[in-house]
Amino acid sequence: MLSQLYYISKREESGDLLSDLSQILTSAIRFNQTQHICGVLYYANNCFFQCLEGEKEVIAQLFERIQQDPRHKELRVISTKEIFEVNFSQWSMKYVQKNKTIDLFFKKCGFDSFQPHLLTEADTNALLSCLISAENTSLNQKKASNESNHTKGYKRGYMNYIA
Repeated sequence: MLSQLYYISKREESGDLLSDLSQILTSAIRFNQTQHICGVLYYANNCFFQCLEGEKEVIAQLFERIQQDPRHKELRVISTKEIFEVNFSQWSMKYVQKNKTIDLFFKKCGFDSFQPHLLTEADTNALLSCLISAENTSLNQKKASNESNHTKGYKRGYMNYIA
C-alpha cells in the first residue's frame, strides 16, 4: 500500500547550513532510490517541510530514522494517508529552494513568512501543489553558479539561494 507522509521540523543550528542540506539531500536521494521512495523537501526560515511517498512500511521506517537525526528539532507529522499514486515519481527527493510562489502562498494564508507549523491540513495540501509545480533546485548548480559569479567580482553568498 502506498503512503504519503508530510512532516515539519526546525533546523538544529549546530552546523553549516549548506553542508547540512547537502548531506540530507545526498543521503535521501541514495536511500530513496533503492527503497522506491519519492518526495519533496523545502527549507526556509529555519524550517523544513518534507513530503515522503512510498510503501507504507518503508516510509514508517524512514521516518523513524529522520526522528533520530540531530539536525531536526520540534519534528511533527502533519499528515499521513494512503495514496493511489505518487506525486513525485520523477524525483527520489526534489529540493525546492525558497521562492516567491511559496512566499505568496503563505501571504495568502495570512502569514508574513514560511511558517508551516501554522498551516491546516487543507493548507498543507495546497502547499504541496505549489511544491509539485515549483522548479527543482540543485545545491551543486547553485554552488557552481555562485563560484562563477564570485570570480567575476559579484558578492553573492549562498544565503541568497537558501534562506
